[in-house]
This record gives sequence, structure tokens and C-alpha cells, in this order.
Amino acid sequence: MFFDGLGLAALFEILGIISALLILVGLAIVIITVILGYFLVKKNKLLFPQVFLYIMDNFHPILLKLCLMIGTEDTFYRIGIDFYNRYYYQYFKRAERKVLILPHCLRDIKCPAKLGINGVECVFCNRCPLGSIIKVARDNNYEVYIIPGSTFIKRILKEKNPTGVFGVSCYRDLFYGMNYLSRRGIPVQGQPLLKDGCICTSVDMEELLTRIRDSR
Repeated sequence: MFFDGLGLAALFEILGIISALLILVGLAIVIITVILGYFLVKKNKLLFPQVFLYIMDNFHPILLKLCLMIGTEDTFYRIGIDFYNRYYYQYFKRAERKVLILPHCLRDIKCPAKLGINGVECVFCNRCPLGSIIKVARDNNYEVYIIPGSTFIKRILKEKNPTGVFGVSCYRDLFYGMNYLSRRGIPVQGQPLLKDGCICTSVDMEELLTRIRDSR
């Protein structure tokens, strides 16, 4: 046999040590994240942002499972979105080619706009808030896209090569979109919907338009 009894024992011992080290690393990551998250949520302070960014970008599945033990899924997404907004705010303001990604679910149920190669083409019928958002965004040097799915985002990133992306979506989709962009080094901002449900959703217009204007 390739391994004798002694060899197998040594192998298992090494595997045991490696497993213990991985567990310790995992616990360290969890503890550090809990501490940093506490200061972010309770104290409104962003401590060791580079460390928090690395953990949030690469270990979010573990953090989500932990959060589900002590809270809710939406709580985790809110913390993640808040962190990304704070971390990337100044980087985003300095971005020269900004893109605003809007969800098609903000449309009125009787929206006359058609789906084209660049997403839904707004006709500014005033039945929903999208027309007003687009006008303000364009006045502030954004390219705007109303998209029906994540595949559009990947194509926009590839074709337009933006240096900053502002997204509007439900908490879950917004977090994963911001995480995706962050791991690619693209400064990002996000505005969660007030009401989701994939149809006739809503957003805080005053807050969104203020953030668009302030990001110049």
C-alpha cells in the first residue's frame, strides 16, 4: 500500500491541523466582521474599511449564514449596502463615466415603453417615476439604463466600460450587484427600493434624486 498505518496516521494528523486552522480563521473572520459591523450600525463609524471590504467581497456567504442565526437576511443586505455606499462614495464621485441602472419593475403596469437593445426605452409618459429620474440623471452626466435582468448589466459593463455604477433594486439583488462590481474594482452606489415585488415597485424619489445630484 502507498501509505502504511503510520503514514495514514500522520496524514490524518496533518488534515486535522489544517481543519483546525481553517476553523480558527473562519472564527476570526466572523469576530472581526461582527465588531466592524457593530461600529458601522450602532456607532455610525467605518473602521478598518479595507479589511471590511475584503471580508464583505470574499466571505459574504459565511456572513449571511451567521446573520441568519441572529437576525434576518434583509438585515445582512442592509449592512452590506450601507458599507459599500460609504466605502465607495468618494471614489464614485470622482468617476468620469457614470452609469445609472434602474429596474424595469418601477414602470407603471400600463407602461407603453418597448424593450430594446439597451433595455427598456422610456417614452416619458409620466405614468411612473422613471422619466423624472432619467432627466435628472442625464443632467448630471449619467448614462441611464432600465434593465429587465442581470445579463443586461454584464453587457453594459463590457460595452460601456463605466468607471462608476449607481444601481436601484431590491435589497437582495442590490447587494449582490454591488458585491459583483466591488470585486471588479468598480466604485458603486446603491439605492434600495421602498417596495419590491417585481411589479409596480417604489423608491424614495427625494433621496434618490438628491444622491444623484450630490454625486457630481
